[in-house]
Amino acid sequence: MTTIEDMAREFRSNQQAVMDWNVLATAKNHEQGQLARLLKRFGDFRWTLYLGVLIGRVEDHRAFFDQLRRSEEEKPGFLLPLAKLVPLDKIFTFEMQQFVPMLKAEVVPYVDRIGSGSFYVRIERRGHKGVIHSQQIEEELARTVADVQAQRGYIHRVDFKDPDVIIAIEIVGNECGVGMITKPLRERYPFIKVP
Repeated sequence: MTTIEDMAREFRSNQQAVMDWNVLATAKNHEQGQLARLLKRFGDFRWTLYLGVLIGRVEDHRAFFDQLRRSEEEKPGFLLPLAKLVPLDKIFTFEMQQFVPMLKAEVVPYVDRIGSGSFYVRIERRGHKGVIHSQQIEEELARTVADVQAQRGYIHRVDFKDPDVIIAIEIVGNECGVGMITKPLRERYPFIKVP
């Protein structure tokens, strides 16, 4: 019988080349230009085809977040153009027929980091309207995480109010980023959030 871990190994070995971004940022209304100027100081950012959405690459997530927080402390209002920022660990391209199995393969490695902590899965989709049904896939991925938690002896708890971990999935066209946002990360850097 094929396990989720076997699926993960198979999909990782068959994935297309990894894209070069590891951060997604969105701008508040009509502040796209300001946000781009702000973020380009700290990394290699570019616009996507979707209004107000930038993707970028930073060398070190933590150093980048510290720079942003320091800039806001030194100059209050510095981060006003920023609606949200999401750090991502893994980026992959996908075809629809393999999308959900690929996502399952990507969330399994987070199980041991979640342990018996609380979590939820959040998908933000740009593109694929009527094809990718975010809530349905979120529920399926949460079941996958819970099943693997049970197999490994962890207690599973889904918590939408104040989870220990959010598994964030950001879809931009045919590219998908997956990241883990912990409660301490959200508390230290309030600009890191998901809807």
